[in-house]
Amino acid sequence: MEYKILITLLLFGLTALLWSQDNMHSELEKRLVSNAHGILLRLEAEKQKATAGNDEWYIVALEVDSIAKYDTLRNRIITRAQKYLGVRYRYGQANEKGFDCSGFVKYVFGKFGIELPRSSYTQFNICKQVEIDKAKAGDLVFFNTRGRRASHVGIYMGNNKFIHSPSRGRTVSIDSISAYYFKPRLSGFGSVL
Repeated sequence: MEYKILITLLLFGLTALLWSQDNMHSELEKRLVSNAHGILLRLEAEKQKATAGNDEWYIVALEVDSIAKYDTLRNRIITRAQKYLGVRYRYGQANEKGFDCSGFVKYVFGKFGIELPRSSYTQFNICKQVEIDKAKAGDLVFFNTRGRRASHVGIYMGNNKFIHSPSRGRTVSIDSISAYYFKPRLSGFGSVL
């Protein structure tokens, strides 16, 4: 059987597919189209054998998890947020000279055309609430630090880490939601993506 090789480079990965020259089975075609539109994140090798009539189909896919375009946006948001590590906390500010917590989140998301309200409380109210086990990098994480459910906000990075502008005398930094101070104050996660 003759095979064609299609190598698709998608922003952060590579999908290599091998298939026969005959017409593709509709389910196989859907899978190929789905993979071609996906963005690659986590490397995994997959081998699948499917049959369509008398033809045998072999697909070998090197993928980094097919995910929607917004997952690439999520990674870009985290990368952008990390550029401000070390910038001083400044109450009421939302620029590269200084940030408070909600100003930091608003500023970073604004770089991607996502306009957020100015306060952590209002950011919390406009978010779609996300269960802790479903939280993804780029979601917002909220804490009760002043007797209000959403008195502090940061950007979740995954793996229990988040980036935020903490408080006076500190700078934009990465902390763990499991840290002694933050764990009991965790209010929840929200998504604007």
